[in-house]
Order: sequence, then C-alpha cells, then structure tokens
Amino acid sequence: MNPTPLYSALRALSSQGHLRLHMPGHKGKPLFPGWEEVFALDYTETYETGNLYAPDADSPIRPAERLAAACYGAADCHFLTGGSTQGVHAMLAACCTPGGPVLLDRTCHKSAASACALLDLRPAFVFPSTLEPFGFGGMLDLHAVEAALAAHPDAPALLIVSPNYYGVVQDIPALAALCRRYGKLLLVDAAHAAHFPALGLPSPIEQGADAAVVSAHKTLPCLGQGAYLLLSDQVDGGKLRRCEAMVGTSSPSYAILASLDLARAWMQGEGRAAYAAAARQTATLRGEIQQSTPLVALDDAAGLPLDPCRLTLCCARTALDGQAAGQALYARYGIALELTDQRNLVAILTGADSPDDFARLRDALVRLFGSLSGAGAPPPPLPAVPSAEPALPVRRAWFAPCRTVPLHQAVGAICARPVTPYPPGIPLLWPGERITAAHIEFLRCSCYDADGTVQICADASL
Repeated sequence: MNPTPLYSALRALSSQGHLRLHMPGHKGKPLFPGWEEVFALDYTETYETGNLYAPDADSPIRPAERLAAACYGAADCHFLTGGSTQGVHAMLAACCTPGGPVLLDRTCHKSAASACALLDLRPAFVFPSTLEPFGFGGMLDLHAVEAALAAHPDAPALLIVSPNYYGVVQDIPALAALCRRYGKLLLVDAAHAAHFPALGLPSPIEQGADAAVVSAHKTLPCLGQGAYLLLSDQVDGGKLRRCEAMVGTSSPSYAILASLDLARAWMQGEGRAAYAAAARQTATLRGEIQQSTPLVALDDAAGLPLDPCRLTLCCARTALDGQAAGQALYARYGIALELTDQRNLVAILTGADSPDDFARLRDALVRLFGSLSGAGAPPPPLPAVPSAEPALPVRRAWFAPCRTVPLHQAVGAICARPVTPYPPGIPLLWPGERITAAHIEFLRCSCYDADGTVQICADASL
C-alpha cells in the first residue's frame, strides 16, 4: 500500500503498551467484539499523536495531509472529522465578513443555511436550470452567474455544489474564470467527489477553485464524518484552520483521521483499478436498465459532465414514483438506495461494490420495473421552485421564537428553519423567506403530503 504516515504512526504507538490515562474512555482496549483495531487507533492529542488544529513538524498528521493534497492537486489539505458540513462552515467563516453578503448556488446543502445563521451572512442565490424529465437542478447558467457577480460587488465569494447529489458536475473552470474576473473566491462543496482522482478526474482545485471540501466517507472507504478540505495558494490556510477549530469538535476522532489516511492511500493504489471497474460497470448498468425497463438513466446522452460512478434513474414514466420504488427495492430485494425522491432513484457505486453487487442491483431493477408496460408519455415539467422574498435576515429568523404549523396555515408567514427534504438536504425555503401559497403548492406536489408541517417565526410583528 502507499505510505500512510498517520495510520502507521498510530498503529506503532498502540503496539507499545503504554498505560493510557487520557481520553478516550475505552483506553484502546477491545471492550466490544469487532472493535479491536478501531479502539486501538482512537487516540486524543497526546504524546506522538499531534494536534489536528495546530499540527507541528513532528506530527504525523501533516505528512498525511500533504499526501492528500498531492493526490488532489491542491496546495494544501486539512483533515476534517465533521464531514463536509464542517468544511462548508469553515470556508464561509474564513472567506466572508460577518453580517456581509455571500453568493450561493441555490442547490447548496443545508449546512450553508446554518452557516449563514451562525455567521449572520446575507445570501444571494444563483439557480441552476431544471433537468427534465428528472426534475432536479442541472448546470448553472454562466450568464446568470455573471449577472449575480456583477450585481453583488461586495460579496467576497461564490459557493457552488459540484457534483450534485444526482451526479451532475459544474463547469468549474468557467466559473473560476468568472470569479477571478470579478475579484471573488470560488468555493466548492464537492462532498460527492472524493473518488475523482481514482478515475483520473481533476479536483475542483485543479480546475481553478480556491477552496473545496470533499467527503471521503461518502464515496471512499473511510469512516463516517471524514472529509478533506482542499486549498489553493489563494486562501489563508492558517485562518481556515482556526475556523475549522471553531466549528469542529475539540476532540477529533483519531480513528476517523487514520481512515482518511488509509482511504487516500487505497485510492491511489489498488482502489484505482477498483474505481475504474466500478465506472465501467455503472456505464454498462445504465444501458442495460434503459433497454430492459421504462426507467430513464442520467447518462452521456444528457450532454452534461457526470460522475461516472453515480447511478441516477428516473421513474417518472412508470407506474411507480421514486419513494414507492425505493421502498419496494428495500422490502423485496434488500437493496437500500442512497436517495429516492418523487421521480428518481439514486445509487452511489464505488470501488467497494463487486460484480455480484452490480448484478444484484440490475436483477432487482429489471424484476421490479421490467414487467411494467413500456415507457409512458413524458411527465409534465415540474414547476420551478417559486421565488422567495427575503423578509428577515437568516440569523434573525433562525434564532427568533418559532412555532410549528401545518402547511396550509403557513401562507404569509416567515420561514424560521430550512424546509429541507433529506436527502438531498437542499433547502426549498430558507429562514427569513416569506412563505407563499405557491410554496405550499410546490411542497405538496413535490415533497410533502397534506399533513406536512413547517416552522415559522412565532411573532407576527416580525
């Protein structure tokens, strides 16, 4: 395997038989079956382990981070144990002014909304076009992005999502060029792109972004919450590290840190062939499913850059909606998908999936959908997400007294918490936005039933 300085150091340390009179409380002892290696490597900031937020020259963390930076073609890399949420919070905290504006891709994860509340940021949005028949956001329109950059000269940064939950990759080189032209930083929530180096695909930093966060735990063999924050030479790494400490735990899991080191090494070694095989099998599976069922696969025919290992299938032309199909796959065939929505099924496929796993998924989809009649008429386009009027700053609405009401009683009220179907975790309404009848109708048609509820600001005088 490729070098793993942090994992190797922790493993060597655990073999020395020290009396561990420090955190964590398990003291490295195998108290539960199957946890022997995890507990043995799970340290705290003590002798020879280093400090995640203040790594010195002797820390095994820094060489591990530098190897990850080289893997992603970045000037530097910081390990995170709070997932991409920690990275989104840290990037916005380091690059934006509290109380000031920020430009956001409207399909940003809900972590961007909580960052705006914590940092008192004023968001302005750019909207991707809707991709039919799938009904989700596709590419950002470069003209619309440029108009937003010109309209908000005091916004220091633009945060986008690439790839999105469904696998659509943005034109980062073009977006980076626009941001440079207008003197702004380009930040990328690339949570679902950790495996891109194994496929020979460039990281956002290699494409011109100033900072990006990737969730190793989403698509690499890494423990949950492990993420890499990638930096260009245009951002202040020291300031970012301080912001990471502010929004992260002061007791980071060394088991997660070690898994970040291992995941990168595996991806650069035997994992490279495993991901290449997964990409080939995903492409084959897309074709087989389209030939054998009325499902529509998001593939190269869409003319969009895509994650080669993301399987997105639209069932809008079938008798089953996405949620019902996902439940049937789980109940009948024991297959748990990553995401189902009204129209789509999404599976994350990685180098850990075997040919038998691909065959099992294919057979289940063919059995479930192959008996259905041929593809029906294309569904009518979903209505666009209604525009929203910001009535209050995000922070003020978030921390104001609130109450929960049925959807039909929310018309005219001010949203107090993000209205966020999860996954994909994209807020349809942000705190501080006025809720209209159009929003209620959209939520009923696309996300919730008639008994759904929302949280609104309790004080009508706001």
